[in-house]
Amino acid sequence: MSAQTSYDIRQDKAYAGLIYAQAPHDIVSRAVETAGGIAFGVAVTRGTDADKQIVPAASADFLGITIRSLEKEGGTAGAIQWNAKETAGVMRSGYIWAVCPTGCVPGDAVNYADGTGVLDSGAAGAGSTSLDGASWETTAVAGELAVVRLSTSAVTAGS
Repeated sequence: MSAQTSYDIRQDKAYAGLIYAQAPHDIVSRAVETAGGIAFGVAVTRGTDADKQIVPAASADFLGITIRSLEKEGGTAGAIQWNAKETAGVMRSGYIWAVCPTGCVPGDAVNYADGTGVLDSGAAGAGSTSLDGASWETTAVAGELAVVRLSTSAVTAGS
């Protein structure tokens, strides 16, 4: 017997943190150090134990973008995220879905908010850091999902 007996006719096209396409990608696993957890599809940096932990991205030491995992699905209320001490997947190169707060078009630069890791488009301003080697690959209006391309695991946090 099936566990799911009904389906919504209007399925979402994607969710933040979903891997896009069957292109090559580089993903590593790290423990979430942050007590409040870390959302899917946001930039992260190395934590206190640089070999094993992650925290929301600061202005340097970008590691990657958190991926979504099927093991976290099924919740209908509240935030579905990586919780403290859980092992999260982090994409270092490849294509991933993320929310773009101000909207974007293909080729736009990618930046993230220092302290939260929330991705956005355009040049970095005060309180944000640019991602050198990353670009938005699809079009989105403000607050919608788009695809980010991390062209290499050597993507770096710029100024």
